[in-house]
Amino acid sequence: MTARRLLLLLLAAATLAGALAACSDEPVTVGEGEIPGSVPDDFPVPAGAVVGETLVDRTSHRTEFRLSISEDSTRVVRFFTIGLVENGYVISSSAGDAARWTIEFGRGILRGTVLVEPAGPGAATALVSINRS
Repeated sequence: MTARRLLLLLLAAATLAGALAACSDEPVTVGEGEIPGSVPDDFPVPAGAVVGETLVDRTSHRTEFRLSISEDSTRVVRFFTIGLVENGYVISSSAGDAARWTIEFGRGILRGTVLVEPAGPGAATALVSINRS
């Protein structure tokens, strides 16, 4: 086998291994830093938000991710309320206090919540949980 054929064979094997790893069939995947692909493309995410922990549970059709946002919690609640409605989601409940605010929403077979909590002066976190029936 020539060196060129060996190199091509190794490249093909590496490409196949990468493709198989990307198509994980694991029932639960935990990650960080990127919004999971199971989140609808039109789901509102504040500009500049930092994605923290993520979880995709393929068995129960649930996706969760945490955002750190450089805005106070009142503005974050307003952002999600407006953004969800503008993108066709129906808000079924929005309630809370200064310590935490929960927005429940749905669209078609998708149901979810956004839990917003203060994270210090001018900062908040949002835990987004999305379920598909």
